[in-house]
Amino acid sequence: MSDVSVIVLDIDGGDMLRACLDSIASQTLPPREVIVFDNGSRTPVAERIAFRHGLHIFRSDTNLGFAGGNNAAYRHATGDYIALINNDVILDRDWLATVVAALDADPKLAAVQTILRRDETTIDGAGIDISDGTFRQASHGAVPTADSRQPTPVWGVSATSALYRREALGEAIFDEALFAYYEDVDLCARLHESGWRTEVLPVIKATHRGSQSASILGGEALRLRTRNRYLVARRHRGVGRIGALILEDVKLALRGRTSLRGMWQGLFTR
Repeated sequence: MSDVSVIVLDIDGGDMLRACLDSIASQTLPPREVIVFDNGSRTPVAERIAFRHGLHIFRSDTNLGFAGGNNAAYRHATGDYIALINNDVILDRDWLATVVAALDADPKLAAVQTILRRDETTIDGAGIDISDGTFRQASHGAVPTADSRQPTPVWGVSATSALYRREALGEAIFDEALFAYYEDVDLCARLHESGWRTEVLPVIKATHRGSQSASILGGEALRLRTRNRYLVARRHRGVGRIGALILEDVKLALRGRTSLRGMWQGLFTR
């Protein structure tokens, strides 16, 4: 057994949540505990998931956001390592053993993840890339090849499935003012500014079946995505460039995929 608390945030995840929990239960290195935080589901998780050894379920009657929900679950966690796993992620059986070994080997490493596949022919993401002044999933949509598994300079880790060192996180994981989207970029920036490292291991060890938060948040999702990119860039010098983000939003506006309200809030509010 490892000293890992696994946190899974859920809102009406259904079969996705069950498949995610099955993959956690099948790990070659078992976690200390699994915490499912029910973030305002219409049908409570406790009514949908049968009791499992080491599984703890906590609930909020309202949606606290990705940031607030994970922070609430974190307050119940007891492990020195904290794994955040989206409910639409399926872990390979050796995922936890792989990422724990990386943290064990490097005391300055605060967060680690592996490459995620979307399916057998497509990479979903290989960490956070900020090299062009925007924020994007590295290698998103690429075809897995031998080269895909080689180390590449990736700036940060995505909270889709990552292992964090509690010592580096402190009292809370995310800034709850962000609610949802780019809170993991903000976290990585804070970790780097505090002298910690993050790493994406050059192996594919998990499958991400696609974000469900946009459908849950409705029209708010676009506003939050747009707003938070600018907020994060304004907070952290060298993390994102306002000009590059505006140019990207001009292009997205032609496809109706940006929010003028979100741009205004991100650029001119605190």
